[in-house]
Amino acid sequence: MTPQKLFHTTNLKAATALLTMGFKKVAISRMVRRDGKESIVYWFEATNAEGLQANVVFDGMTTGGDKLMKSNPESVINYMRCFAANRDELVADIKATPRMIEIEKDGRKFAISENASAEIKKQIAAMI
Repeated sequence: MTPQKLFHTTNLKAATALLTMGFKKVAISRMVRRDGKESIVYWFEATNAEGLQANVVFDGMTTGGDKLMKSNPESVINYMRCFAANRDELVADIKATPRMIEIEKDGRKFAISENASAEIKKQIAAMI
């Protein structure tokens, strides 16, 4: 029996790239540490059907990304890394943008920031 070769990572972006590139997911483990925080480890077969090594994908998605961009700008790993970084930027934008609350009265609609001061809320209430 041939021993199974596995690759593991706690990096969600790298795990997503591995899954996208056809690496077989073997398991996911979740552990609550002594400090109360949770660790999630993604386990994959070390090689995909095309013979690509998981550690190469991981390196391109993490510390070796800049080097890969210079040496092979058209690598699919670069596109996945950029996609993940752009998604993170958009999620940060969403979290930093205050929500607007829509108020409708007599067919008129107003939008006010969820974070509006009490004074602004009173002014809007007086207008409607």
